[in-house]
Amino acid sequence: MSDLKQKIINKFKDVSILKQVLFWSLITLNLLILYFIGYYYSAFQSIIALILMIILLSIVLMFNYVFIYFYSGDNDVKIKQKGFIWIYYALNHLFAFIIGLSIPQMQSIYRDNYALLMIPLLIILNYIILRRFNFYLYSSNKEKPQEEEKSQLEEKTKKKGRPVIEFEGKKYTFSINSLIILAIGAPLVTFLVYFLFDWEINYWLHEIVVKQTVYAMNLLFNMGMTSTYTPSQHYPWAFIVPGRGTIGFETFCTGVQAICVFCGIILLAPHSKDKFTNRDIIWRKTKSLIISSVIFYLVNILRMVIQLYLYYIGYAWNDIHYSISAASSFIAAIIVLLMHKYIPEFIISLIWTYTLIKRKIKGKPNKKEK
Repeated sequence: MSDLKQKIINKFKDVSILKQVLFWSLITLNLLILYFIGYYYSAFQSIIALILMIILLSIVLMFNYVFIYFYSGDNDVKIKQKGFIWIYYALNHLFAFIIGLSIPQMQSIYRDNYALLMIPLLIILNYIILRRFNFYLYSSNKEKPQEEEKSQLEEKTKKKGRPVIEFEGKKYTFSINSLIILAIGAPLVTFLVYFLFDWEINYWLHEIVVKQTVYAMNLLFNMGMTSTYTPSQHYPWAFIVPGRGTIGFETFCTGVQAICVFCGIILLAPHSKDKFTNRDIIWRKTKSLIISSVIFYLVNILRMVIQLYLYYIGYAWNDIHYSISAASSFIAAIIVLLMHKYIPEFIISLIWTYTLIKRKIKGKPNKKEK
């Protein structure tokens, strides 16, 4: 076993499971506190309640930094890295606060499912951020795998006749099973996530998108646009465009289908068998998933604002709906580039598969690909 591997293992042993569970529990408790602060603030909308809410928010976020400080202990971690961890937790917890603040203002019958779905995901994100904190604490970004580890990986792949691709100083080689899981699992995840949001109990998402779009329309164009909610209909939400009539709203209009596609790809992108390359893959996948989802969500709001405004000024709905929806698909290309920055494993796995197939067909001896 190499010195690098032994060093990392020994350091991680120093962090007891109990210490990690305690830290994660305290951080999660803060998240739940902020959620309930937001939820119950709506019942006391007053100046005193607002001041008290701001004070409590500040105290909870301050305690987050205290927890981070004591968890780091005597480890040589940069203040900048501690700051990043605090920001990640602060954003995560403020999102929980916004969820709590939003639910009492919503009209949807199943509005409480907003929290039932999102709060557990935020709690999981708390743990992923903790893993990132451990990465900062116990592994240096400047450390590189020793030649012994490199040669061991190459020997294993040579014996199996599989290529090793180098990219930005890291090595990528994959198992056949991981590629099969990607090919079969990604479409399944896409459909499952989409149908989850197309289920009536999750139509709270419809309300959020509709109301944010209406707010943006009135803010930008002061057109007096409103929305309507009819629980008896299959898709209960619709836009009321002044002087033009009603435009219905369905799950496909949320833009969630694009998020689902990349969700399947990102979650099931194969991991390299090189441990050094693979050490922060969970964090990179999480970051890529969050950033791509936010981009798609904001672009979808912008798309609807443009469509509804053109409809408001006189264009036929059928002429603008499909054309602008198709034009907005270029964002997918940007997301692919973003994915390659954070998760090069996806594109490299396609190149790796092509190289392996070509090698099997031609029967050439194994050579390291660069």
